[in-house]
Amino acid sequence: MPVELRLDVRKSFWENIAIYHERAKKLKRKIRKLEELIANPPKEEEKKEEKSVEIVKKRKRDWYEHFRWSFTSNGRLVIAGRDARTNETIVRKYLEQNDLFFHADVVGAPSTVLKDGQNASEEEIREAAILAASFSRAWKAGWPSVDVFYVTPDQVSLTPPSGEYRPKGGVMIYGKKNWVRDAPLQLYVSFDEEKNRFFVSPFQPEGPYVLIAPGRTDKTEIAKKILSLFEKDKIHLNDLNALLPPGGSEIREKKLQ
Repeated sequence: MPVELRLDVRKSFWENIAIYHERAKKLKRKIRKLEELIANPPKEEEKKEEKSVEIVKKRKRDWYEHFRWSFTSNGRLVIAGRDARTNETIVRKYLEQNDLFFHADVVGAPSTVLKDGQNASEEEIREAAILAASFSRAWKAGWPSVDVFYVTPDQVSLTPPSGEYRPKGGVMIYGKKNWVRDAPLQLYVSFDEEKNRFFVSPFQPEGPYVLIAPGRTDKTEIAKKILSLFEKDKIHLNDLNALLPPGGSEIREKKLQ
């Protein structure tokens, strides 16, 4: 049966030969892998593992997982920026009338919003302040605590007064600030079996958890330790890493039973 070859007229005869030679090598590799798979089909355990990895990869993420996030003890959502762009997105798109805006009193702190915060309890306000503090650069600096202020949405603006400059990701705050003094830098890390995801919390959750605080162990190494403690596969590593504060940490407390 004749085989049709298409040659690139812009290339020399030998350049065309080299292209088809490379294609032939790739095809041989694919055939070899297919032959190996036919000769050694995956075991049932391997199939289950592959299926498990696929489930995690296809897990439907909630909209707030694009940011740093957590929930208060009464179930109110808290979101915080990851960088200058997401700081501005939170203020422009997600800061609404009944919310509260939080910011740690340190350079390099994220815009943090407690949804429906104006109806939240004092305990929830403190929990949101702990998150705002823990997601700030104070964690990387190793501070044990930091002051956090909060205001209503009408006090927050992305437009500076005439003649003034607002850095990218920053906000303008007008009027009186409310303060949560000495908000501790600490987070509980736990796993939600129903949603198949790790989460961080400003209060002690039900079930197994580890409590982390600023420390000297690299963030990725802490994430690996947490995976091991919860006996979870490394397929969760990237998601867990994204939840942890910037900088090193240490495990202060754990409850795994």
